[in-house]
Amino acid sequence: MAAAITTSSTTIEGQVLEVAREMQVAESALEDVNNVAIDIDVEGLVATISVTIPLVLSGTGGSVSFAADTYLPDA
Repeated sequence: MAAAITTSSTTIEGQVLEVAREMQVAESALEDVNNVAIDIDVEGLVATISVTIPLVLSGTGGSVSFAADTYLPDA
């Protein structure tokens, strides 16, 4: 499991970008894994973030829940 990070941005949008970047850095320790893509449109001043993460499915009695599964190494 990757270690928790501390963000420095004062907005949630900035924090999302920081977390995505830290996920990319953690992925660099893995071979053949590219689950985080950050595309920056400099002209449009827009960032597009795509994240694919494994899920764990659980539930009982007709109730279903999903949770993110671990795939990143300790940072």
